[in-house]
Amino acid sequence: MRLGSALAREARPVDRLVSPLRRPLDRAWYRRSGRVRELSTLGETVSRAEAGARSPRVLVVSLRMWTHHTAYESVIANALRLRGADVVFLTCGGGQPICEVGWGRRVWPRPCDRCAWFTDRVAAAGRVWHERLADELPWGSSCADAPRTPSQTSLEDTESTAASVAWFAKSADPASAPEGPAIERDFAVAAEGVAQAFERIVDRVAPDVVFTLNGLFAAEQAMRTVADRRGLPVVTYEIAPRKDALIFGRDFPAPDMVMDDLADEQARRPLSVDEDEALDALLRARVSGTGAHERYFGDALQHEGEAVRTALELPTGTRVISAFTNLSWDTALLGKDVAFESQFDWLAETCRIVGGLSDTTLVIRVHPAEKRWGTAQPVERELSRRLGPLPSNVMLVHPERPLSSYGLLALSDLVLCYATTVGLEAAVRGIPVAVAALTHYRGRGFTTDIASRSHLEEVLAEPSTISAEQIDLARRYAFAFFFRLMVPFRHVVTEHGALTHVPVSAEELTPGRDPLLDFLCDRILGGGDLSLPPHLALVGS
Repeated sequence: MRLGSALAREARPVDRLVSPLRRPLDRAWYRRSGRVRELSTLGETVSRAEAGARSPRVLVVSLRMWTHHTAYESVIANALRLRGADVVFLTCGGGQPICEVGWGRRVWPRPCDRCAWFTDRVAAAGRVWHERLADELPWGSSCADAPRTPSQTSLEDTESTAASVAWFAKSADPASAPEGPAIERDFAVAAEGVAQAFERIVDRVAPDVVFTLNGLFAAEQAMRTVADRRGLPVVTYEIAPRKDALIFGRDFPAPDMVMDDLADEQARRPLSVDEDEALDALLRARVSGTGAHERYFGDALQHEGEAVRTALELPTGTRVISAFTNLSWDTALLGKDVAFESQFDWLAETCRIVGGLSDTTLVIRVHPAEKRWGTAQPVERELSRRLGPLPSNVMLVHPERPLSSYGLLALSDLVLCYATTVGLEAAVRGIPVAVAALTHYRGRGFTTDIASRSHLEEVLAEPSTISAEQIDLARRYAFAFFFRLMVPFRHVVTEHGALTHVPVSAEELTPGRDPLLDFLCDRILGGGDLSLPPHLALVGS
């Protein structure tokens, strides 16, 4: 699978030989797994259903051969068309020296000969006006012609490319990662070129609103900067932690999960019986794995606290503190440090403190994504570099170990989190939580918010409690988070990481058929908050 892959980062001679031979198979695979035939049928039926003048104009950005995302973008574009919008697709077309898909400068013509080919066909399936960044890049559509260095201004603006650099380097410290400086330079070049190309495209297309993925990656950041200068609204989206749901942001990246107004409103409003029951049902589904976007282990996990205690051979009668990690390159960590330099700095200090507490055991649950997606900064190695051997009362649960995080929660006296949502799920279950980073649920009244190293020491030394009022507040916040920030989107269905269904008929997206889709399209076209009002929160649950 790796030989000649479009996702390779180095161009070995054997890859250059094999890659053209497997190109037709790769394209056929993406066409099939991306449901291009079904999307083409959908685009055809929507074209027949359209009538009259089209307005406003929406520029739908679809840059990468990530089949889940191209499906969401295409379906939403077609739903907007059925509601009178004039939709224009913007794809990449190739030419960026580096992107989240691959390192074009190193392996040209890969990945563009697969990625750009695929996204162009998804755009063509919509039967609408289609633009490509590659047609307006200063150096054209060949990565080989991209400059080696950006302007000094772009090189110094590391914040706008930070998410992409961390993603590609799989490290929160890309300067120390293999090829880190080269990755940073090429992303700066790419972002600078995308900004110039987008300026020209906006001049020609004159959109009223831009719809794009997350808003954090380098290309999207560059486009948002251009849009901000012109007063052009940008709606971002991302796949939500809840299964078959999306989150949205207007003029901010959707993954930032801005909750302030929504949390304040929900804190003043008790949950109804139906809302309480829906939240409990979702929490049960998340334990089984059916309610989450990603599932790391099978059905055989033991979720009871005592089963996990036995599996970990934890002594009875001792206090158990659990700590849950994020991937180091997770965008949830970018710019979220408060009292510590990094997640690893926080973990190391926690280990040092707990090492001196004879009646306490610390269990560090390393995120399973470390094994699935890989990382240049494994928790075990980073802790070893800072501490050497772990204290005897500190236990590391490796990412590949099929141990239930919910079972670990059940036996914990205190849960420590840096930025993971596990802390919210713990508080809802009546388990005290201490958060160390600027996560979305920090400061909501139901967590202990670590403000300094000395504060962490105090929290770890004292018995932890959570009141009934705090649990109720956590439940209200969790409902707002899972049921109002996240919008169910059942028109695109995935199972076990594969795209299994997209609509094939305009009838499936017709106005009035799905109130959530009506709401979403109305807010994209007309403006306004993209979190669900209470009367829509349980639709589709």
